Formats: sequence, C-alpha cells, structure tokens
Amino acid sequence: MWLILLASIPLLVWSLGSTPVNEIVQVISRLHLAQIVILAGVNILVFLLMALRWEIILRAMGMKVPLIKLVSYRLTSFGVSYFTPGPQFGGEPAQVALLTRHHPVQTAPAISSVYLDKLLELLVNILVIAGGLFLTFNAGFGSEILRQNGWVLVLLVSVVPVAHLITLKNGRYPLKWLLEKSGTLCSTRQWMRKTGNLLIEAEGQIAIFLERNPKSLLLAILVSLLSWAGMILEYFLAAQFLALLMNGQQVAFAFVLSRLAFLAPLPGGLGVLEASQVFAMQSVGMPAAAGLALSLWMRARDVSIGLAGLIMGGWFLSRTAPSIQEDFK
Repeated sequence: MWLILLASIPLLVWSLGSTPVNEIVQVISRLHLAQIVILAGVNILVFLLMALRWEIILRAMGMKVPLIKLVSYRLTSFGVSYFTPGPQFGGEPAQVALLTRHHPVQTAPAISSVYLDKLLELLVNILVIAGGLFLTFNAGFGSEILRQNGWVLVLLVSVVPVAHLITLKNGRYPLKWLLEKSGTLCSTRQWMRKTGNLLIEAEGQIAIFLERNPKSLLLAILVSLLSWAGMILEYFLAAQFLALLMNGQQVAFAFVLSRLAFLAPLPGGLGVLEASQVFAMQSVGMPAAAGLALSLWMRARDVSIGLAGLIMGGWFLSRTAPSIQEDFK
C-alpha cells in the first residue's frame, strides 16, 4: 500500500498544479458558510451510504467491521483513486490492505467484498447515466453527445464487471476459466500461482454471496441508489447556491456529463470535467461561465476530500508499517 500512496504523490503535485486555485477561491467566495456546511453535510451522508453498502456486504459474508472505520477506509480509497490516472479506480487495493491490517479479515474475503462493492457501484452508475441521458434526449437537448464516441467506450468498459456479476449469478466462473487457460496456476513463479489461487477463491466467495444473500444484495443496491440520489442532490444544491437556475432535466444532463468526465483516464478527470460542464451549460442555453463555476466547486470539493483521504491513509500506514514491511521480506 505504501507503493500506491507513493505513486500518487507526483500525480497529486501535477493535479494541484493544474488546478486553478485562484478561480476556485473566487467561486467558493460566492457561497455562504451555511451553504458550504449544507453541501459538506450531503457529501458526508454520501460517504456514509457508500460505507454502509460495503458494511452490508461484509456483514452478509460473516465479517463485522465498525461503520466509522469503513468510512475512513473509503475516504482513503477515494484519495488514491482521485489522484491516480484511470476511471476512478486505484484505491481498491488500499481498501483491501486497510481491512486486512486492522481487522481479522483474510485477504480473499477482503478482495471479494471490495470487488462486489465496486460492482454494485458500477451497476448503479450505469443505470444513473443511462437514465439521465434518456431524460435529456427526450427533453430535446444534449443530442450532440450521441456524436461523441468516447462516452460509449467508457460505458462498455463499465459493463464488463457487471457482466461478470451476471455470469457468477448463473454459476459460471469466467476469471477462474481465464486463469486456467492462461497457465497462471501452473506458472513456475510462486507469486503468480499464489495470486491466481487467491483471485479464484475471491471469485468463488462472491458467487456464494450472490447465491446465499439475495436480500443483502438488494439492500446494498438500494443503499447505492440512495448514495447516487445524494450526489444528484448535492449537485442541484450547488447549482442553486451559485445562482444557476436549472430545471430537473437540465440538472440530470449536466450531472450525467460530470460523471462521464470522472470516468476519463485522467486524475480526477482534469480538464474533461471543466469541458463537460461548459458544454452542458451551453447546451441548455446558459453561459459557459456557469459551467466553469460548477466545475470549480466540484474540483475544490474533490481535491479537499482527496487530500484528506491521502493524509488519513498515511496515518493508517504509520500504524501498520511493521506488518507491511514483514509482508515484503
């Protein structure tokens, strides 16, 4: 996990250097303290719901971890993911590491819980994006995005883990098949065989969860929907507080574009987020400055949360450094 955080440092420096701090300060100055507190409260609620989804999965798998601990682990994961390239991935190994270092949880179950948690997040992500695009297309604006092929590729990539979930539900194990066919399990390198067997065990535990815990699965999906509802609410409130008068369909369109931007292979969707919000505002007949104001607020919010996550992750590591060093001996 040290390597994950160390690798994020140069990207963190680059990200902060590319962030228009002066403009962010100007945008934040438009917000009253009470409004900032409200937005912060909604974001805390969203993180609580995300951690609750993970807690539901862990509890169904027979593992009890305090919710407040899971919130802090998710925060660390967000920090790593935000400052590393990729579509909001990268922090999952940190979640696994923190779970196994601080609690009596084996590696395979930890991987299973984190992977399943991410699968459900992606599933609802796809549903929200698809639903938002459907609403906006029916409203008669945003059709220009159909001519952009990038978002289609992103959605197709996101569908892959969901397809894995469906195949496991039907009793098939694609990862096990792939590892067997690739010869990983027969490799002369011990670490490859160990990793392959670990992934097969994790995949099997996910299949068992899907078979034995349908109620927990539905509850986790419901909590995931609530967390996305919280994100949409936070976006709507931010727009209102910045004096951007938008109706429900316009909010849905701009929000969907912001989520697509975060799936771009750049730390925090740098540049893509700003462009998406300018495009969204212009598409609904509002000035480009409105999109810039919204994107700057989101940038300030996410950089602050990301930095807090990295600091928290470093604090956790300082408490577990001896055990981590022993793993690499």
